[in-house]
Amino acid sequence: MGVKQFKVFANQLADQAREIALKYFRTSLDVESKSDNTPVSIADKCIEKTLRNAINTLYPDHGILGEEYAQQHSDSEYLWVIDPIDGTKSFITGRPTFGCLIALLHDGKPVIGIIEMPALKERWIGVQHNAAFFNGSIVHASNRNTLS
Repeated sequence: MGVKQFKVFANQLADQAREIALKYFRTSLDVESKSDNTPVSIADKCIEKTLRNAINTLYPDHGILGEEYAQQHSDSEYLWVIDPIDGTKSFITGRPTFGCLIALLHDGKPVIGIIEMPALKERWIGVQHNAAFFNGSIVHASNRNTLS
């Protein structure tokens, strides 16, 4: 299994997360409080459940660590890490500064990371030993050493 194939799949997961988030964004929805008093919405649960189902269908031996549901095969060679709505308070108050975070670890080391910002239509993706991308264009850190 190559990282290239996982990158395609991770982007498909981000596409699904975007679609679900935008379906619920700026709508009237019930919000629950988790045991740590942080909010959770139906969008959080729906996104995570959808992504878990997609991962389990294609990669049933992979582990999943999500924010809303129990860990699954967390000792697997490959582990998907999902935060379905990072910034739930922003999401539920209608601010566009929320995102979905998706990562893939191989033997405990990150190999793919995605920041999907549905309302802003922005996607950042990094793949181990490759360039990072923002909406399909290569990005890189500045080589400047001072703020001035």
